[in-house]
Amino acid sequence: MKIRVRVPPPSDLHEEPPLGPLLLLELAAAVVANVLRARHIQIEGDFFDGEAEDITVARVLACECGMLRSTLREYRRLIVARLARERQRWPF
Repeated sequence: MKIRVRVPPPSDLHEEPPLGPLLLLELAAAVVANVLRARHIQIEGDFFDGEAEDITVARVLACECGMLRSTLREYRRLIVARLARERQRWPF
């Protein structure tokens, strides 16, 4: 899986410092999900009866990491859009 993230420019980080740590959180979630999928290949398939508990938890955690990344991307998109609107209103 190829992961692409937009590194916030200094001006965005100055105006919205949380964008930096949130980027690191998104990268960490991507790495965790990929490591879990590499370690537990069976989580790519369907759940099956009698599945070991650690496999089930790995499946759920990988899914949660994906949802976290999606939420973080949406939050970043909204923040960047707001910053762009505010910059357009700036008279200088």
